[in-house]
Amino acid sequence: MARLWCPALTALFAFWAVGCAQATRRPGGIEVDERVRPTGYQRQAPARPAEPMAAALDPAPPPPDLTGPQPVDFFIRRALAENRTVQAAYHNVQSLRHRIPQVTALDDPVASNTVFPIPSVAPQYSLMGYNPYNLTLAQQFPWFGTLRLRGEVAARDVQVALAELAAAQLDAVASVKRAYYSLYASQRAEEILTENRKILEDFRTIARERLAAGGTQQDVLKSEVLISELDRELANNQQGVAAAKAALARQVHVRPDAEFKTLPELEPGAVPAEVERLYQLAVAARPELQGRLAAVARDEKAVELARKRFYPNVTLGLTYMNMEKTNAEMPETASGFPNVGLFVAFNLPVYRQKYRAGVCEAQERTLADAKLYEAQKDEAYSEIQDLLTQAKVQQNVLTLLRDSILPRTKEAFDLARSDYAKGNVDYATVQSTLREVLQVQLQVVQIEAELAKALAALERAVGSEINNHPPAPAASRAPRPAPAGAWTPASPPAPPATPSPFRPTPPAPAPRPARN
Repeated sequence: MARLWCPALTALFAFWAVGCAQATRRPGGIEVDERVRPTGYQRQAPARPAEPMAAALDPAPPPPDLTGPQPVDFFIRRALAENRTVQAAYHNVQSLRHRIPQVTALDDPVASNTVFPIPSVAPQYSLMGYNPYNLTLAQQFPWFGTLRLRGEVAARDVQVALAELAAAQLDAVASVKRAYYSLYASQRAEEILTENRKILEDFRTIARERLAAGGTQQDVLKSEVLISELDRELANNQQGVAAAKAALARQVHVRPDAEFKTLPELEPGAVPAEVERLYQLAVAARPELQGRLAAVARDEKAVELARKRFYPNVTLGLTYMNMEKTNAEMPETASGFPNVGLFVAFNLPVYRQKYRAGVCEAQERTLADAKLYEAQKDEAYSEIQDLLTQAKVQQNVLTLLRDSILPRTKEAFDLARSDYAKGNVDYATVQSTLREVLQVQLQVVQIEAELAKALAALERAVGSEINNHPPAPAASRAPRPAPAGAWTPASPPAPPATPSPFRPTPPAPAPRPARN
């Protein structure tokens, strides 16, 4: 009997040794991205007082090519390449793409081995002999079409993530433009205030020269007061400059104290004349709407996938029974030939109410995403109408200021300055006209920036550059999109004919889902 326990103990010790070796062995053969590293803010020791706590997390200093006056397109290109929110959305797309081969693959096969180390209490067969172990291999196969539907659902998740990537890019572009135009307005205001300060210094010089000819000290004091007020405006304007630079630096992922400069002139672009064309572009190009359509298509496939649960999963297997004459109780009759068997197993989907609830859940989710699409479209229409009206009003105000009000105020100031030099008017008249010119100049700059911001917000609402899509001719003009009640999830709108630089370049086609 002791001899019978020796093989069993030896086998148990061998299994224990192998298990310990596997537990301490490092996994090999796994591809790991070297960019994935432990977080840099988890320190092993406390930081010294002179050492920054999170120096590894600070943005990089601005490269030399960012210095000097730059157009807005330059910052947009850098933001699309360096913005961390955009990069996070891109890696989310790549993450979901790697899910497709996982859900379209079969489950791992199952291998089991039953060992009977003690012959006296093991299966004994008079015609075959001693059965030391049974080996079983099994593989489960889901119902026909299940793997394909899983792959299609995962592929639709990739489309939703692509829409989120496009939305993140549009947000980055709109944020860059807002910060750029705010910086432009602040820098132009600084130039205007500096120029007016020089004019006031000239008037102060004239007022001092007139003291010898009988002028009053009051004119000199008023000039100095106005110069002090302009200095205060210049100091307040510095705050706007710093805030705009910090907002722009955040989008291009550099330090917030970077010295950015805009071009001296601003071309905000033309305001669209009709709103119907913008509605059509929004339905075709706005990424939020495209993402909702992809979600609806995903949910429709999820309904089909839920119906597959009404059918059983089939498991195919192989059984191998080893037979030996050694240690057989009847060795004279035992043949010692092994047995090989095949088996088929399947689950019994008898709880139909559970599966019907799963189908209803998927159907309700489809209806929810369809309603969200309609709500998103209504929101886009409302936003487009509001922003278009705002842009038209600002364009009219800017035209009035540039063409009518500013020339007249400058003409009135030139006359007042000439009459003051001749002694025909007092300093209060010159002061009043100068303030009017300064206010109108600042208003022109401010309205220019606000108009550019409104057009940038309008492009974000549409999802495409509006000036790259002129209105279609009257003969070939597309009809207005159907009302919300006539929309069907199975008929998504076609993409725009002209590719937009706002839309991201789609990644390589995802692997086609496997068919089982």
